[in-house]
Amino acid sequence: MKYALYYHDYCPFCQRVLMTLPSFRVKVEKRNVMENPEFRKQQQAATGRTTVPCLLIENGDSQEWMYESSDIIAYLKGL
Repeated sequence: MKYALYYHDYCPFCQRVLMTLPSFRVKVEKRNVMENPEFRKQQQAATGRTTVPCLLIENGDSQEWMYESSDIIAYLKGL
């Protein structure tokens, strides 16, 4: 499985998730949507939304997009 967090620096909910990432056992790629507009376009094309934070969970050809900082933290903590 691969994980990518869509975020931007000025979002307090994003910061909440970012601060917890080092405590998890899985590697999460960070995708700053303000620094790279392609990340925002990818998210919008896949979900119809540009809300951050958003965790992309890839399992082979399957993708799941998870919103809400508390849900993302709880999910990653459970891995």
